[in-house]
Amino acid sequence: MVFVSNVAEPRQDGEMPANVTANKSVSANEQASAHPASAHPAVESTADMVVNTLREWYVLASDSIASLLDGRFLQQPARDLWLLGKHYDLSLEQTESTTGYPQHVIDDFSHLIWCTYRSHYAPIAQSQFTTDAGWGCMLRAGQTLMAQALQLHVLGRDWTFSWTSSDPEHTKRRQLYTRVVSEFFDDYDPRSTFSIQRMAALGQQFEGKDIGEWFGPYGTARILRGLAQQASHDVTVYTTTDGVVYLADICAEFRPTLILVASMLGIDRVNPVYYAFIQASLMLPQSAGIAGGRPSSALYFAGVQGDELLYLDPHTTRPVVTRTNNNEYLQSDLASYSCPTPRRIAMSRLDPCMVFGYYCATLESLIDLRSRIELLADDGVTAIVSFDNGHAPESAIPESHGSGPVGSESIKSEARADDGRVSTPVLLTKLPNDSDNDDASCNSTSRPKSESGEIVLEGECSDEEWVTDL
Repeated sequence: MVFVSNVAEPRQDGEMPANVTANKSVSANEQASAHPASAHPAVESTADMVVNTLREWYVLASDSIASLLDGRFLQQPARDLWLLGKHYDLSLEQTESTTGYPQHVIDDFSHLIWCTYRSHYAPIAQSQFTTDAGWGCMLRAGQTLMAQALQLHVLGRDWTFSWTSSDPEHTKRRQLYTRVVSEFFDDYDPRSTFSIQRMAALGQQFEGKDIGEWFGPYGTARILRGLAQQASHDVTVYTTTDGVVYLADICAEFRPTLILVASMLGIDRVNPVYYAFIQASLMLPQSAGIAGGRPSSALYFAGVQGDELLYLDPHTTRPVVTRTNNNEYLQSDLASYSCPTPRRIAMSRLDPCMVFGYYCATLESLIDLRSRIELLADDGVTAIVSFDNGHAPESAIPESHGSGPVGSESIKSEARADDGRVSTPVLLTKLPNDSDNDDASCNSTSRPKSESGEIVLEGECSDEEWVTDL
């Protein structure tokens, strides 16, 4: 998944030169002729530049010190890298000297939509805040996770486009990409479904938090679900805090779904027993990433390399991007939504409270996700996600009606109302290559347990655990 128009020389501050493509330079006049109605890119203020530079130095210094203390400073990074379910064998690739990664890995990483602090937008209602710097990092990490799910929804996992091509397919993909990005613009336009303004306002309603207060992972997941519901979005957002995905709540009238699982995986740090699942989660084809972070500092995790996670950091402040009337933009307008510099953090440094995201476009994808996670549990991995055939506890529990022949196996589950009436049945078809695994369908129930038979989750994720924001 690469942009044909990606940056040739990645910069540490995350900006992409607007006049560079993978194949040739594109002048400002050529870009303007391709999109004559596009807005001019916003200019980063001097104060934001100073703060961003100081934070960059701080992160580099703290990461280097942590590597020294952990004994990892002189170690070669693992050669196997996974980025949202896609595998790269780095031992076979020639790396780019600036980043240490092959160019096509940089291309793939820089395709991720990077939501960061923004400044100079109109004041958020009932407040004087014109920036979320200092308090909105978890909301931005949640936006980034949601953005990857929407990209998967409209464009799939592997695609390319050129910013200047007039080819109809490139034009269509460019429009789809800009439409997704614009859903996270910082304004009250109806098309800005997941703007910081709407997230902060819904946080007041759901969490009772004043604008300017810090949010935790679970509160952010609830806000994303609420905004998707309000907008009647194409993608449904399903949230859970106990690790159980109740399939009858998803499957009755299935729509493309982003599953958000908020989990507390330790006390001060992540319990090492969960490392294997965190790694495996980012290897799944349904992965939309993880919103988590260091203690008191939110990050978005998109990949895994050995015992380290690749992340996007929302703590860089960028000027707001102004929406155009026709929703047409230059590459330079949206350059600040892309970061071509992967960074890594050891799992031993993670905060234990995080939200796992899984995007399922179809019922088959949901069944496949369940199968893969249950196979992890069968292999001894402590899985923090499990699946239940029924509704969430406050709803009726559906009855199982068995399965059909192998190869075209069907599971029919009927949800019964309190008066005994049967609602629309849920019909799920097992994938042919899962026909030898009776637990690969939405019909079976599984909870990850320890050897003693007890549920292994450390506890539910509480926003009270997230108290500061750097």
